Amino acid sequence: MPQPPSWKHPLGTTYPGIDLLRAVVKAIRFDLGLSVVIVVPGALLGIVIGIVATYFGGWVDDVLMRLTDIFFSVPYLVLAIAIGYALGRNITSMVIALIIVWWPLYARYTRSVTLQVKELTFIEAARAAGASNYKIMFRHILPNALPPVLVQMSMDLGTIMLTISGLAFIGFLPVANIPELGYLSTLGLNYINTAPWTVLVPGVFIVIFAVAVYLLGMGLMDVINPRRRSSL
Repeated sequence: MPQPPSWKHPLGTTYPGIDLLRAVVKAIRFDLGLSVVIVVPGALLGIVIGIVATYFGGWVDDVLMRLTDIFFSVPYLVLAIAIGYALGRNITSMVIALIIVWWPLYARYTRSVTLQVKELTFIEAARAAGASNYKIMFRHILPNALPPVLVQMSMDLGTIMLTISGLAFIGFLPVANIPELGYLSTLGLNYINTAPWTVLVPGVFIVIFAVAVYLLGMGLMDVINPRRRSSL
């Protein structure tokens, strides 16, 4: 039976006698690590596809953007569950599934930014100087398109964490005693009437994590964008 908060267990315990404070600390570290592992590869893939599609245009842009639209046409959570079940219900398949469904967001976002950058004068100067397509895309366009993408990545850490917690909560991850906030909430469901802290504590920390990461992204946006900084 879970124990209420006390000096020995400041946040109480959950089934089967797990100290919630220690479990929450481990879960936040676990969720943050998983979020980074998912966001970074997904963003890199989307950035490359977005820049290549925009720079070459024509049929290359049409093919890559239609492929992106196919992924966008299906709700990302439904697509992630379908891919995850096809690959197997485990952490590795969940990471792969979320990377697969997350890159289209960055492809479209990078494309919109690159459309503005590729028309600037210094890009035309680099092309006139004989710079290769690879150099123009990744030495000139990428550094100018990257700052707003980094802001989006920081905000997506919270969204990914909420998605991971949701998948764990509905039983997508059948691993026992996994240090994850959604799984901790699941452990306390059977005791929600007699020991509500077993669900409330992980839920509160899920909200705190998501809000903190969002505020981090907004602060990063103010630092990167001088127009926003000067208007404050």
